[in-house]
Amino acid sequence: MSDRPEIECPTCDGNGWTEQRMSRIGAGLYEVTCTACNGHGWREMTDDELDAAAERQAEDAASEPLVTMDEMHRTAWVQKQEMRR
Repeated sequence: MSDRPEIECPTCDGNGWTEQRMSRIGAGLYEVTCTACNGHGWREMTDDELDAAAERQAEDAASEPLVTMDEMHRTAWVQKQEMRR
């Protein structure tokens, strides 16, 4: 088993199967085992998906300003003072 994280299969939306037309069997839609996840509904992330997830995580972390303990205490003190009014 790999140490890569697993995601819900986007091909079958986690169902493990897809609906396909198979004219050689007859008219209508048939449930066919998903080839991307082999019918499990979950699959390992690809290299591109891992890279994209890492980039999103880095962007999220960079967009949040760091808050020092002094700033948190000051904000809490101000909020407490406003509640007393």
